[in-house]
Amino acid sequence: MDYEFWNDIHHRGGITAVKSALEELAERGSAEEVDAAMDLACQVIADDTARLQARADQAEARLRRLTDEAREVGRQVEAHARTEESAEPPVRAERE
Repeated sequence: MDYEFWNDIHHRGGITAVKSALEELAERGSAEEVDAAMDLACQVIADDTARLQARADQAEARLRRLTDEAREVGRQVEAHARTEESAEPPVRAERE
């Protein structure tokens, strides 16, 4: 049982599947095998957690960039609208 073995189990069934596989191994394997398997399984889970956190960080950074861009576009639209308003000739009131 190597890293890829535990990675495959985790990929297919998540932490629940890893836990079940470790419990089965604990029933029939030696203490050394169980310890080694536990270390590998924990490393797989930690690596996946780090990967997910990195993706979340990237998404958060992208959201911040898009929010900043949206604010800037909003400012530009408002500035353009003010320029348009000041460029319009005054409307004359009609006489009755």
